[in-house]
Amino acid sequence: MRNDGTPIDLETRLRTMNRVLDRLVPESPDPTLEETVETALAAIGRRELSNAMMLFEQGVQANPFWLRVYLLLATIYDHAQKTELAIATLQQGLVMCASGFRLFSAQGWGETLERINGPVAHRRIRNHLNRLRQYERMFRYRLAMLQIRCGSFDEAITQWSAMEEEPCT
Repeated sequence: MRNDGTPIDLETRLRTMNRVLDRLVPESPDPTLEETVETALAAIGRRELSNAMMLFEQGVQANPFWLRVYLLLATIYDHAQKTELAIATLQQGLVMCASGFRLFSAQGWGETLERINGPVAHRRIRNHLNRLRQYERMFRYRLAMLQIRCGSFDEAITQWSAMEEEPCT
């Protein structure tokens, strides 16, 4: 994300992204995950990009459904001019979104939701599905922008058109 007008240093960009994601797609607080993000951001502040990348890579290996880190890691790769790794990371995030949708479909949450009489349960299930949909749109948008920059216009068009369709259920 280098040619966006006013330059923003990577640490500020990632901290801002993390705060925005807290608002858009809030996750259950997990002290270990939060500590990993803070440690990685501190490493970026010290200009230790490889250490930050390693921490985030270990994070998604430990919890592949930690979708936020795919966006943060892709941003670091993009900043380090490792566009192919950024694209691969975003594609992996999309795969995990699709896996999350399949888990809900396989478990019959749609039918179960209709039988549950609790508004809290309804809200939690719907919130999780909405969270997956929002992440899917973010991954597709970032992926399309990177593909355009790389000259992969057909792939970018595929991502744009997929954003207009139903989520990958």
